[in-house]
Amino acid sequence: MGRRSLKPSSQHYGSNSNTSGSSGSSGKGGKSNDEQDNMIILPRCWDYFIRFKDPFIMPFQSYTIEIKQSSKGPRVGSTVWDASIVMSKYFDSEIGSKALQGKRVIELGAGVGLLGISLSLMGADITLTDQQSMHEILNLNVRTNCLLTKTKVAELWWGNDVTDFHPPFDMIVGSDLMYEDDCVDLLLASLLDLSSFHPKKVATEEEEGYGFHTNIHKKKQPDSKIQEEEQNDSSSPSTTSTTTNNNNNNNNNDINSITESISNVTIQEQKEEEQKEEENDKPKEKEEEAVAEEPLYMKSSRLQAADTVIYLGYENRSMSAESLFMSKVTQFFNVEMITTSHLSPGFKNIDVRILKMTRKDYNPVGHREKRKQKMHSKQFFNGSNQPE
Repeated sequence: MGRRSLKPSSQHYGSNSNTSGSSGSSGKGGKSNDEQDNMIILPRCWDYFIRFKDPFIMPFQSYTIEIKQSSKGPRVGSTVWDASIVMSKYFDSEIGSKALQGKRVIELGAGVGLLGISLSLMGADITLTDQQSMHEILNLNVRTNCLLTKTKVAELWWGNDVTDFHPPFDMIVGSDLMYEDDCVDLLLASLLDLSSFHPKKVATEEEEGYGFHTNIHKKKQPDSKIQEEEQNDSSSPSTTSTTTNNNNNNNNNDINSITESISNVTIQEQKEEEQKEEENDKPKEKEEEAVAEEPLYMKSSRLQAADTVIYLGYENRSMSAESLFMSKVTQFFNVEMITTSHLSPGFKNIDVRILKMTRKDYNPVGHREKRKQKMHSKQFFNGSNQPE
């Protein structure tokens, strides 16, 4: 699955092989010794002891990254994978630091952090995400290699709410993410969420500090009116007590008859309201069932798209998850397939491909207008037109 042993002497550059032919040649149809020396060899091994024994060393043009691996975490994510090595090389030699300076980037499934740390050292403002169980080794590698950067580590479960990450991002990256069929829809939902604008939450009364129980204050009466009412009450004659008693008895009889008729009416009204509610709930239940049946990423696809650029690297192994992902992702993204065989030095016996993706429904005109409105509002409140 693209894993390798970690012997420092042989993990990057192969030694000269014993070949026949003239000097500088490996024989008919073969490569020269110089070309072989420039090939990056990625030896693979399923022996977990060998795989986790030594740190992985990755040399770049202007720096070297040392990635410690761990057998304590999930074995899938606790080692360096081939695709992350090739993608790191691709960004170093093809994209360059200028294109990454100050860009907000998020990596999905960071594992031990090689790709994210590479982009961080190239100037990206990056957040590395993975399960909580990976954070110990991930934070260790970030501290080892990114002392002078603002690289962040965070937990993100695909398909969960991403508003705390403040999307959209300028760039999303990931390597070897498409290997489980069950995760394809979740991955697609997260890619759509992180490359979209999200509506602001409507603050509830409790969040605004008012609480659920609001006090309704009556208008205060003037003191003169209160004194008049008290005087009228105290000056009423005692002879009216007998007449009020008779009136009260008559009123009670009338009230009882009225309440009986009202209760009959209210019972009938309640039945009618319950019937109406049942009829109204039926289409709602059907809508909820339809929403429950639709894939999770469909809700995410209805968000306003941003101009986020996505790079996903994977080793072409003809797995079912890869074809499943490709059949769905092209509904929402423009996809460009990038091969890595042209990289120099190249990689031996490996077919790593990179998907470069942008949102199909991104509207650059609407995006520019939205930016102008934001800039105008900032100038209005910060400039000479500031309201008093």
